[in-house]
Amino acid sequence: MTCQLPLFELDDPRSNTHDPIALLREGAALVLSVSGGKDSDAMSHYLLDRRAKEGWPGAVMMVHADLGERRVEWHQTPEYVRSFARRKGVTLHVVRWSKGDLVDRIWQRYHANPDRPCWPSSSIRYCTSDLKREPISRWLRKTFPSGKVICAIGVRAEESSMRAKKETVVVRKDCSAPTKNRLVLNWLPIHDWTEANVWDCVRRHGNIAHPAYGLGNTRLSCALCVMASLNDLTNGAQHNPHAYREFCRIEAVTGYSFRKDFWLSDLKPELLPAETLAAVREHQGKSISAASVLVGAR
Repeated sequence: MTCQLPLFELDDPRSNTHDPIALLREGAALVLSVSGGKDSDAMSHYLLDRRAKEGWPGAVMMVHADLGERRVEWHQTPEYVRSFARRKGVTLHVVRWSKGDLVDRIWQRYHANPDRPCWPSSSIRYCTSDLKREPISRWLRKTFPSGKVICAIGVRAEESSMRAKKETVVVRKDCSAPTKNRLVLNWLPIHDWTEANVWDCVRRHGNIAHPAYGLGNTRLSCALCVMASLNDLTNGAQHNPHAYREFCRIEAVTGYSFRKDFWLSDLKPELLPAETLAAVREHQGKSISAASVLVGAR
């Protein structure tokens, strides 16, 4: 059952005052965006419990954006997400970028303009916009020709100052279509939860979490996320050596370090082929020489 909604304009102030819980009680579809991480797990546990308790009549499903099963993600992630959906009894839909994985997107960016850094960064997060948001939006538009849809995302304010500023309910404008009577809301239902709240919820639901946490990760994303801590990058490289070698090869060929003044190849050089390491060292030498010239010019 999906409710029909009256026509509205996306910039209508009323479009920002929709109450997700009220809409779900009325029959809106619930889409759980899952990554395999603790936050989306806890969010799913919480919302599915509440749905069962309150009898929300609308459809429920999970969606997962795969950034690269063989070259980018933790190698356990695909099966973990599938097993999580099975445990919860919810249909899982896996979406992907239409032109490949994140490694392909990095190479595409490099070949389009070799004179600019090709890696995603905190200010240029095309890994999120191109490989997560756009494929999910495309799937939402196709799956829901009309009706109301609540897309639940496990983002928490405690994670960063940027996430703390996010609105907890917004219209997903690239999916909503007034002329088709389709409204899609992005909702952050655990935005105010602490990490302790998250782990408490996970423990109460069987204490099952992605294997990366047991191996020492503090957060779960790609095996080698540009936003990850040094601990999580080291852990990701050690336990996903194939992904590590793929990323370091990009450094070796392009001459651009993974992050500004941070070469991923320096993290676990013993895992790299000799030719990759040699090429990276050559780029690093050139960078040092260029920096020396600039200092001398001052």
